[in-house]
Amino acid sequence: MTDSEEINFRFDQVPPCARCGGEALLRVRFGHSWTNITGHLVEGFREADLCPACDSGTTPADDLLALFAVAERVPPTHLAEFGCRVVAWVESVRQPRVDMVRLRGEEDAHRHNGELP
Repeated sequence: MTDSEEINFRFDQVPPCARCGGEALLRVRFGHSWTNITGHLVEGFREADLCPACDSGTTPADDLLALFAVAERVPPTHLAEFGCRVVAWVESVRQPRVDMVRLRGEEDAHRHNGELP
């Protein structure tokens, strides 16, 4: 991981998904940093919810959702596997920088459709 190695998570009494308001299965909090316009490093944290409605369809999320589908609680024999899947999922939601190729493609599409000048 590029930021803080610590990941805090909760899966008891998880608030609703911040994106859709549906049931979130897991909320994680992890270190997040970026370089601001003056070139200084800004450090903080970010939270992400694992939501079956919003996250299914991506391999790291699907792998983690599969564990929740099998059992309501993670048995002690599967804690290492659970930890590895959480780390993989967090890495998939961590976005250290904007994907400029995707951004330009979306901008071009909006310009082509007359939505942007």
